[in-house]
Amino acid sequence: MRDASAPGPAADRRTGLAFVGRADELRSLLDALRAGPAVVFVEGEAGIGKSRLLREAADRLDRLGPPVLRGWCHPLREPLPFGPALDALRGAGAHLPAEVRLSPATGVLAPYLPELADRLPRTAPEGGTRNQQLMRAVHEVLRALGPVVLVVEDLHWADDATRDLLLLLARNPPEGLRLVVTYRERELPGSGNVLGSPYRRPLGVGGTDLALDPLGETHIGELAASVLGPAATRPLCRELYERSGGLPLAAEEDILVLADRVARPDEAGAPLALAGAKVPRALQEAVNSRVAPLGPGSTAVLQAAAVLAVPTTEELLTAVAALTEDQAEQALDAVLTADLLVEHSPGRYGFRHVLARRAVYDRIPGPRRRRLHTRAADALSAQREPALVQIAHHVRQLGDTAAWFPHALAAAERATAVADDGVAAELLGQLLGEPSLPSEDRTRAALALSAIAVRRTDPAACEATLRGIIADPALAPSVRGEIRFNLARAVGASGPYRDTRAELERAIAELADRPGHAAAATASLAVGATVNARGGTVSENLALLERAAELAARSDDPVARADVLANRVTLLAFVGDPRRLDLLARLPLDSTDRAVLRQCARALSNTAYLAGPRGSTAEAAARLAEAQELIRRTDYPLLDEFCRLNRIRLDLAAGHWDGLDRTIDTMLRETTEGTLRFGLLTARATLDTARGRWAAAREGMAPLVTDLDGNPDLDVVPAAVTVLARLDLLEGDPATAWQRTGPVVEVLGRKGLWVRPVDLVPTAVEAALACGLDDRAHRLVEDAARGVDGLDAPGVATGVHLARALLAADSDPEAALAHLDRAHAGYQAAGHVHSAAGVLERSGRLRLRTTPDTATADLHAALDVFTRLGATADAARCERALRDSGRLRPPARRKRAYGGELSPRERQVAALLADGASNQDIARTLALSPRTAEHHVANTLRKLGVPRGRVREVLDPPR
Repeated sequence: MRDASAPGPAADRRTGLAFVGRADELRSLLDALRAGPAVVFVEGEAGIGKSRLLREAADRLDRLGPPVLRGWCHPLREPLPFGPALDALRGAGAHLPAEVRLSPATGVLAPYLPELADRLPRTAPEGGTRNQQLMRAVHEVLRALGPVVLVVEDLHWADDATRDLLLLLARNPPEGLRLVVTYRERELPGSGNVLGSPYRRPLGVGGTDLALDPLGETHIGELAASVLGPAATRPLCRELYERSGGLPLAAEEDILVLADRVARPDEAGAPLALAGAKVPRALQEAVNSRVAPLGPGSTAVLQAAAVLAVPTTEELLTAVAALTEDQAEQALDAVLTADLLVEHSPGRYGFRHVLARRAVYDRIPGPRRRRLHTRAADALSAQREPALVQIAHHVRQLGDTAAWFPHALAAAERATAVADDGVAAELLGQLLGEPSLPSEDRTRAALALSAIAVRRTDPAACEATLRGIIADPALAPSVRGEIRFNLARAVGASGPYRDTRAELERAIAELADRPGHAAAATASLAVGATVNARGGTVSENLALLERAAELAARSDDPVARADVLANRVTLLAFVGDPRRLDLLARLPLDSTDRAVLRQCARALSNTAYLAGPRGSTAEAAARLAEAQELIRRTDYPLLDEFCRLNRIRLDLAAGHWDGLDRTIDTMLRETTEGTLRFGLLTARATLDTARGRWAAAREGMAPLVTDLDGNPDLDVVPAAVTVLARLDLLEGDPATAWQRTGPVVEVLGRKGLWVRPVDLVPTAVEAALACGLDDRAHRLVEDAARGVDGLDAPGVATGVHLARALLAADSDPEAALAHLDRAHAGYQAAGHVHSAAGVLERSGRLRLRTTPDTATADLHAALDVFTRLGATADAARCERALRDSGRLRPPARRKRAYGGELSPRERQVAALLADGASNQDIARTLALSPRTAEHHVANTLRKLGVPRGRVREVLDPPR
């Protein structure tokens, strides 16, 4: 659909801002506009995205669809009858068919539409008033245009004549007219009827009514990510959402400010934040224009709401505004009618979003603001259950720091008691930032903040503060040791590059007179040394773990004992030691201490997280369910994130791939760094590799440092290396695959840590064999087989069978097939659907020479799985093997002619082109000859009608 009247190309479009959160509304609008006559109403507050929705609809309709004529109503109207409609008709000339001759009745438009002078008759009509003549003329021109979309925006500002015209068009529309009007319901004049009089669509007139609501937090995150990319962290997106209340205009203004900051060379890489950011000018002016007409009482209520900051009761607003009940009731009615405040829940009133509150708050004179904060603190303190956090806020705004300390400490303790770690951390950070905070209070606050840092998904905000605390030489050694220990655990969890062993060793020495905490630190050291490639062997770290257990036995601290027990479970789960089951049975799940239960949740979550990479998927699923229930009860957000990752990995293994890439991408937008992000990137690359999107897989793995020199984390590197080495092998580069995997298997052998991940050993063996390193491959298999003997690592044991099959494939095909059968059974038992299909493919290829019927069955079974999963490259290999052997199953139906549509093969090619694949990449991925690949690429680009560099835009247009 062409926009014939927009003031310029891409009018009002903010470059780069995605269209998000309106898929259902867009679908409804497009359906309503495809046939006329139709009348569509689009309602929503200022800045909600009405105009953007209409532009997106225009972009998505067929290129040969009806033209769009657009007019706008304005608050300051010039005395021009039917101004918005006439503005829209200025662009109609190009769309009037050449053979159409307009009747003399349209001549009345000539003075108003010089753009149509060559098409309008020069005779003036007779009969009726001027307005009636103009209405008839507009109706005839629209009828002459045939199929056309007439958009009139901001109808709440329309004059009565324009409403009369639109009512006429809506009740008696020309056959091809699609009329679309946008408006703000609260600003409609008079009776509130959109078209001035009650309206119901006549028989035969289609259309729809759309009411746009604010966007959700997820959609605001998508909007930010479309402009800011990885800089759109989860905390930043949450802040954007809270400031904007989901209003797109408000969020976009903030995002554009942040985008300018990202573009500055001096701010490259600096974390983005909106703290202290000004209210966007456009929003400030919009709020000012609605506040200006208010009376003194309404302004007082509005200012009281701005100072109170959260939705509150009429009684509290009355007290802070210092009004009588009657005055407050009238004032509240006025600000609600003006849509400056809204009723968030029955009897509680506040601003629609933070930026509107700030727009009012920033304009309150200083002396009055101080009086309002004093009244707020007094009124809140007089309540039956004082709101401690709010009271602390108001006292601090008065500038009395000494008076604020006890309020802030009490509020932080209350927040910690109810598991609101975010509020508690913010208050504690504020307290520790005050040099005059008494020493005893400083110690108490620092200990509390360090404990919270361990549980947070992003401890970076606490790290600098806590490092400053432990640098204080006056701090007691045991207190310094506890803070250092908590800090080490927090930063260790935040990123696999962070080697915290030295910090933990220092903490253990500082905690010499506190056996419980020393035991917990020792257990953490044992786990960290096992995960670190530079740490000791498994046997050495298990001995260190037993020393921690002995220390814990001397402590009467139940939290410390639970902490040590959770770490013992974690380490035994990491190495696949069956003794973890006995320890899991000893978890104090009946405790009423939330800190103890959080340690139990950690043990269960870690067991689930570590079971999957060993191939123990049944255990992973069972422990995941237990962990999630306990995490919900104890409110442990960091563990909840790892449970989400674990669910993704289980779905990946089980072949539940529909929508999985979107789930991963959503979580990646919410996750900034650390082991969690690395796990998500690896899962996404695994999915992309299986689906033939090899370029995207490599691009996705780029943020990972996958060599052990750069990243010694053995929870991250082996899985990432396995994915990249698999890509190397698929692309015919076994030397690079061995260069990646060789150092990793060497370290795992030195440490005695063969239990994960499931596909590393067969991938390394395949690379070694392709490089002619047969002896090394044989040693590797035997070392791995001995390394998992007696341990719980069924996936790795299955991988050893696959590796033995690779070793025997040329010399002893029967032995190789026996190992492949065991591998297939093992992967099936573990629920690894894609891996099991890969083994069937290998079996089929190996059997083609001896038992072709069985081989055909294996290859077709693998092909069916790969096709269902959308594993494009794998399916193409199976098809090629079957076709070359003359055993490809004929299609269920006769091959259809696709005409201008993409065939299934061309859709595969288009997806690869969207990821930047070259013709050679496509040939290799789809097992085609170079010439056939070139043919498919040419056909695909011809049908899409775009050069290869724009295929992604066509397949995945901005939302």
